[in-house]
Amino acid sequence: MDPSPTQPPDRPRLRVLIIDDDEDDYIITRTLLGKAVSIRCETTWASTYEDGIREALEHPYDACLVDYRLGARTGLDVLQAVKDAGRSLPMILLTGQGDLEVDLSAMSAGAADYLTKERLAPHLLERSIRYALERHHADNQIRAQAALLDKAQDAIIAHTLDGTVTYWNKSAERLTGWTAAEMMGHNLYERAYQADAPRLDEARRRVEIDGEWVGELHQPTRSGEDKVVESRWTLVRDDRGAPSTILIINTDITERKQLETQFLRVQRMDSIGRLVGGIAHDLGNLLVPILLGTEVLRKRLDHDDRAQRSLDMIQKSAQRGADMVKHVLAFARGVEGERVHLPLSSVVSEVERILRETLPPTLTLETHLAEDLWPIEGDPTQIQQVLMNLCVNARDAMEGRGHLCIKAENRTIDESYARYDLEAKTGHYVRLSVRDTGPGIANEIQDKVFEPFFTTKPTGKGTGLGLSTVYSIVQSHGGFVSLLSEMGTGTRFDIYLPAVLARHTAPAPEGPSTELTGHGELILVIDDEAYIRDAARLSLEEAGYRVATASNGQEALAFYEAHHAEVDAVLTDLMMPEMDGGSTIEALRKRDRRLPIIATSGMAGTDAHKALKLGANLFVAKPYSVEQLREALGELLASTTA
Repeated sequence: MDPSPTQPPDRPRLRVLIIDDDEDDYIITRTLLGKAVSIRCETTWASTYEDGIREALEHPYDACLVDYRLGARTGLDVLQAVKDAGRSLPMILLTGQGDLEVDLSAMSAGAADYLTKERLAPHLLERSIRYALERHHADNQIRAQAALLDKAQDAIIAHTLDGTVTYWNKSAERLTGWTAAEMMGHNLYERAYQADAPRLDEARRRVEIDGEWVGELHQPTRSGEDKVVESRWTLVRDDRGAPSTILIINTDITERKQLETQFLRVQRMDSIGRLVGGIAHDLGNLLVPILLGTEVLRKRLDHDDRAQRSLDMIQKSAQRGADMVKHVLAFARGVEGERVHLPLSSVVSEVERILRETLPPTLTLETHLAEDLWPIEGDPTQIQQVLMNLCVNARDAMEGRGHLCIKAENRTIDESYARYDLEAKTGHYVRLSVRDTGPGIANEIQDKVFEPFFTTKPTGKGTGLGLSTVYSIVQSHGGFVSLLSEMGTGTRFDIYLPAVLARHTAPAPEGPSTELTGHGELILVIDDEAYIRDAARLSLEEAGYRVATASNGQEALAFYEAHHAEVDAVLTDLMMPEMDGGSTIEALRKRDRRLPIIATSGMAGTDAHKALKLGANLFVAKPYSVEQLREALGELLASTTA
């Protein structure tokens, strides 16, 4: 039969399920659907609740018409059962007579429409099915878009102008720890942003004025962890142009901010190191004549008790200043010491012995050493200094009461860990940990604790050089430092030192002791500071040497050309104007390959290596004492005459 002129031949064919326990009503509904103009319906009848559920779940249908009364069950039960099964099917509820309460219940349960049987007409059924299909299609698109948003790495949040959350994607759940079910319908600022209220007020004000806002925010999480996010806010308007929703897209930049902080700390430490290194060099030069001069005066005023007491005070103060200079230099350039094949267990055992003799009885000490601890290549004195500095800081933090734990174990750093710490490199390490039960270190100052002269101790209780020295020594050993601290629970410092897995030979035994007095040998002292030349000359003359002085390399070479047969040894500073110590050493070495040369400088580390490479026999760091100077000369002269 040819189609009616009012029924276009390309009408879409729809499969419609009718669930109704009255066959007459089913036939009436089917007949009305047959008169539809814009759609063609292929109907299937289910006469019971159970048959209807089975059909709806087992076969594909475009729409479902369900009677409200199905014996002991209702059409609302069908809606809920299909929904619980995860099936998405447009459902239109049919009832014998209109009932507002049923209508509202049907809409709340998810029905696409609600129609009364006594008023059914082809155009009403057709329009209801068509609208139901359109809404169903729109809902599917929304769900598809929501699924895509859930796959986004960024946290996507939407809320009304009063803060009520209307959208919360999966990444928002992962970032914050709160699920969409917990956030939807709740106020965003009361639940998930309490910690950053002033900054949030500014963001809300700007987005309402400008329509958008971009900035960094601290994002609290359900677990208490504080995240840093790059937040982009956009004001969304409704069809009438009125503001309706604020869309927020948050990108987690916590790891990036941590790496930036570490990078800036490394840069800052490097800059401070260069600055304080120069200051320490000048200060060391000032202390040299004080240390040397007190020894000269001590011998000349041997019978004056009051003078001796004053000299003791001067020498102790100068020595304290010299020790501070060494600490600063250790931070600034990493003072190099003798590196040997070193088992850390011996260092920890020695420090443990010292601590047990000095710690108060109210503070307990615990040590844990791995049995298969790898050895390292290091300076025993410096590593012991690192450990002692950390333990003393821990003791002071606990104010003499608490628990101190030292632990050493093997650790392998892989690429995944190295990404989280800018200073870490992959490889095998021995991790030396010092943990205390003190009050902890506040987050805002954790980045500053390794800076020289920074201290939280009262005035006179600390120099602020302990942790900066730790940092520098560990870096000079090729390692890195990690700090973990939380207020109220304590602090842990982790020192990572590169392990040496290959065997090393034992160091050579020490030579015989050296003589501390001279026998008229002529020593050429070269330094651009007059007070250092004078102090060295007086000290060496008191020790039995003859001394000649020069203020720079050119003067020294001129003197040496005229008196080379008399000069027995040379003591030269490295940092001098016109002709520095390195050039002087090179020139002297060309004239006499066996001439004993001692290099000195307030900047150790690379300067020492440079001097020894250019031909110096020994290096003595400034500020040096009379004993150090005499020992160096005695050792050098003894080796050249042997």
